[in-house]
Amino acid sequence: MSATSPASLSISVVVPTRNRSACLHRLLASLEAQEQPLHEVLVADASDTPADADGLRARHPRLGIRVLPCPPSVCAQRNAGIAAATGTHLFLCDDDMEVAPRYLSTLAAHLARCPDTGALTGLIAEPDTNGEYSSDFRVLPLRTLLWNTLFQLTVWADVSRTPMPALLRRPLRAWYAWRGNTFTLAGWPLVTEVSEPVTRCAVFGLGASLIAREWLRASPYDEALGPHGIGDNYGVALGFPGERPITVLRDATILHHKVPGNRLPAQSAHVLRILALRRFRKQRGLYTPWSAAWLLWSLLGNGIRFLLQGNSVMLRATMKAVRILLFTARDEDILRDERPFG
Repeated sequence: MSATSPASLSISVVVPTRNRSACLHRLLASLEAQEQPLHEVLVADASDTPADADGLRARHPRLGIRVLPCPPSVCAQRNAGIAAATGTHLFLCDDDMEVAPRYLSTLAAHLARCPDTGALTGLIAEPDTNGEYSSDFRVLPLRTLLWNTLFQLTVWADVSRTPMPALLRRPLRAWYAWRGNTFTLAGWPLVTEVSEPVTRCAVFGLGASLIAREWLRASPYDEALGPHGIGDNYGVALGFPGERPITVLRDATILHHKVPGNRLPAQSAHVLRILALRRFRKQRGLYTPWSAAWLLWSLLGNGIRFLLQGNSVMLRATMKAVRILLFTARDEDILRDERPFG
């Protein structure tokens, strides 16, 4: 990737949206307040009632808004925006985000210091069950960390902060230091080696990221996924160059309100994420008999956890995923249909 200077940086914002006009206006208002100048804003709209492009431009005059009518598929919407963008970098942003005024200028300043960075994001603050927003990497209880390690499930936490006896501290931390911020043996993402102020990882959420246009055009979103694009960021990140191509800045935070509309039931998302993982690893030649066995082992761990929790819906969904992995070689139709599970 060529070097990026502040003068040569131009940011195209790509916003997929569908039937969430209030969210869209809140996002656009926060984009207007950015310290970092924006080249253009591309609204990839799949709403039942199409957005009024002239009305959007009149309400948000500081943004060079273009509306792209799209089919109701978040992957197709993002790809349409990527194809139409003319900036050197694309800011991919979900419509229920709210961008702090210095968010993009913080990312742009890092690009000026490290011009070879191709994918850059801050931390995403999301509401918990009490409605309180938290963004930093959490601390896992030792019991959860041991369970996820045993079954090679994802760990998305600062392992160094988990209290543990000395007997376990050295082997556990050595294991995760060896794996780095890559993948478990089953293929699930790992983000366990957290550093200040920058963390590098193989996979991270791309819903608030600044990415070189050429990287996205070389690794587009997979439109074989269903309308919600469950697992889409995993596939895109696998196509980026390098082992840990995504840079995470811990001093930049963006709000993700996680508006309930346009979301699948948890059990359906669970099955589709498993199938998407298999699909993308197959595409990259990473799905071997060994990794397939580990994936099934990880689902056994999930199933036991759901059984102990008394969560019959998620247990049935996990069993359904296991049956598909064992007996269905092609899962494109299931991914596309987003049929309910559980």
